[in-house]
Amino acid sequence: MKRRSSVLVKMLVILVAVFSLIIAANAGGISMEQKKAPMQNASTDFYANITFNVFEGEGCGCVPLRGVPLSALGRDTEHSTSGITDDDGRCVLGLEYDKTYRVSIQQDNFESVLFDFVVIDDQTFSFHMKEIEISIPYLSFMQMMLQKLILVRSVLS
Repeated sequence: MKRRSSVLVKMLVILVAVFSLIIAANAGGISMEQKKAPMQNASTDFYANITFNVFEGEGCGCVPLRGVPLSALGRDTEHSTSGITDDDGRCVLGLEYDKTYRVSIQQDNFESVLFDFVVIDDQTFSFHMKEIEISIPYLSFMQMMLQKLILVRSVLS
């Protein structure tokens, strides 16, 4: 009888130990899943604030350009965003860390800006937009007319 109770006690101890290991393993598994979840979300939901300053002119005489549209298209991510500069010529876009974006800045009467960059941290970019020079083709037209007059004169002479 003593031997039977000894075997039963041993089996009970083993059963409790196995049960405790199962509970500990499940608790550890939940804990590991909870620890993994924020890390996965951080890589997809973690954005840097990229500030764009847009000006007209050069040096100390530059003036902020208001209402300039900016767009950032993800090159290696599906994330894209856009914005418009405020009264100070500033626009802040939230872009994913460690991703490449193509930024486009376009404003009427100014040369467009197009560039690619990798988001490494909160960054600031400043652009001095160059006005598109409108050339008046009067001189070319005048030269053409003079050449035709000279040609006509030479034919008539």
